[in-house]
Parts: sequence; structure tokens; C-alpha cells
Amino acid sequence: MKGFVVTGPAQASFTEIEKPVPKPGQALIKLEYAAICGGDPGHIMRNAYGASPEEPRVYGHEYVGTVIEINNPDHLPTRIKEGDLVVGPQNKPCGVCDQCMEGRFSICSSMFGSIRRPGGTFGEYFERDLDKLFPVSGEVDPLVATLAEPLAVAVYDVRKSGIGLGDTALIIGGGAVGILIGILARHNGASRIIYSEVSENRIELLKSMGFEAYNSMKEDIMKIVRDTTKNGMSFVYEVSGSQPGWDLAFDAVSPHGRLIPVGLPNPNRNIRFGDIARKEIDMICVNMHHLNDFHEAVELINRRTINDELKKIVTAIWPLNRIGEAIEESKNKTGKNIKILLKPGSEEIISLV
Repeated sequence: MKGFVVTGPAQASFTEIEKPVPKPGQALIKLEYAAICGGDPGHIMRNAYGASPEEPRVYGHEYVGTVIEINNPDHLPTRIKEGDLVVGPQNKPCGVCDQCMEGRFSICSSMFGSIRRPGGTFGEYFERDLDKLFPVSGEVDPLVATLAEPLAVAVYDVRKSGIGLGDTALIIGGGAVGILIGILARHNGASRIIYSEVSENRIELLKSMGFEAYNSMKEDIMKIVRDTTKNGMSFVYEVSGSQPGWDLAFDAVSPHGRLIPVGLPNPNRNIRFGDIARKEIDMICVNMHHLNDFHEAVELINRRTINDELKKIVTAIWPLNRIGEAIEESKNKTGKNIKILLKPGSEEIISLV
């Protein structure tokens, strides 16, 4: 089989590798589609998971695949069977630390300072623990199922923030996770959702989905906020990770409002602690998602109530063997692409926009 193998910082190639063998309690998955996460280019550039020439690693974590083998000699309970289309979360928490015991798997104590990730999905085959696999309904388009992991992130962000009926929200950044947050907030009953973006292509997509969206480089977002509400937005999701995004978030959030930092910020970002105290802002911090959020994301996909909206986020399908080029294309935040999928065995680039 072939996969996109990382051997060090910014050192990666699509090459022949050994096909994984599932251990007891695992399944072997044949990749149908992988998706490029916004964090993947940076993870590869800085070798976030500690690959080396002696211990190379396949990266990638957003996927949909088919179960082709199950190794379950102890007859462990499982949701899946051979032939199922499946998805699963990206991390492998320890399950025994204090955080895991409280259900907070995304901040598992054992994951800090160590690598606890299963084999990556930028390869034709990979293995997964049986208890981390969720079946996808046969009535679901596999393109949509590939979004399960980022949808789980949005489920967690929306659930933990508590947005609901009649609330107003500003979402700063209209990439995949930003759009998913808006879809879920709207379905939770938010009365008005405004997007701040810098890409005209993304703004056009957001408007086609029924959202208000404005270019912060051309329009006064704060005037729009003041015209919308007297004191500011009750919920602000900062999804861009940029300093201008952070500055706008502190300006736009209402007194006693909730600011949810979702985008991964540079460690040197200026955080206005004076505003946090003066306006009594509730900072709702989120990190990835929990297993129940992933389960809810899969349930949403299998119920197909928002799948037409989800499918609009998938903007291109690239051959898996051209993953290096696809990753470079994914870094263009002003282009037409939101979510690029990778398909093994394909030879053509398919644009869906």
C-alpha cells in the first residue's frame, strides 16, 4: 500500500509502506475519502507527532472508510461489522486519568507531552480500535460522512457555549469549522448570525447558505454589530486565530457575553484581559471534542437533516497520490476551497464549486 509518510519537520512523501495489521480489539479500514484539516499543514511542517526516519508516521485524521477486517478474539462489544462504512475520532485518550474519568477525553492528562494518536488516514489502509468506530448509514453520501470529525468539533463548541433560542452570534472566520458552528447555532434557534470574513469566495458561499457575511477588510463590522444589538453580540466565536480576529471579538462581545476561542492562535496573541474584567466576559474554552460529541455528530449525519448544508462545505476531491499539491492548495484561504477531500485510486481533480 501507499501513504503520505512524515519522517521529520516538513519532510514527507507519498510512498510505499507496509499495510497495517489490526491488533486484537482493532479493525482494518480501507480508506474511501480522507479530508485535509486546516491544522494538517502546520502539523506536518513542525512534525507535531514526532516522526523520524527510524519511526515514520502517516498523518491525517479526518476520514470515511470501509471495514475489511475485524480482529476481535475476545468478542468485545462493538458497533460495527465487516463491510460497514465507518468514521472515528482522531485521538486515543488513555481512559484512566482524572480527566478521562470525568469524560473530558480531549484534555486527557496522558496525551500532554506524549503521542497518543493511532495510524494516520493519509494512507490506503489504517487500523482503528473497535470502540472508536461508528457506522455510517448506507443512505448517507460518503462525502458528507468525511466531515464527522470537524462536525464533532462544532458540536462541542456549540454545546459548551450554550447558544440557543433568540441569541445573537458573531462568527469570525468562515472556514469549515466556522461554517459548521453557524449551521448548528442556527438549528439551535439563534435569531441572528453574522460572519466576519476576508475571503470573497467564502462570503459568497456563506450567503448562498442563508447567512449574513461581511468582508472585514471592506466593511465596518462593529457598525453592523451596533446596528444589530444595543450592547454587542451575546456570543462571539473566534475561529480565525488571527490578531485582528481577537481584537474584533473583544470589541463585539456584549457585557457578560460569551467569547469562545476556537481558532488555534499564535502563542504571542494579545489577549485583552482588561476587557475580560471590565465587561465580565465569559471565556468558554474548547479543545477538539469529546467522544459523546463525535457520537452526536454521527447521529446528525445519519439523520440527514443538515446533510445538504454539510455537502456545500466539500469543495474539491483530489487524488490521494497528489496529496502534497492538495495540502498546498488547502493553505490558500482566499481561494474557492473550503474542504478538500482525498480519494485513493483517483487520477483526476474534481471541483465541486
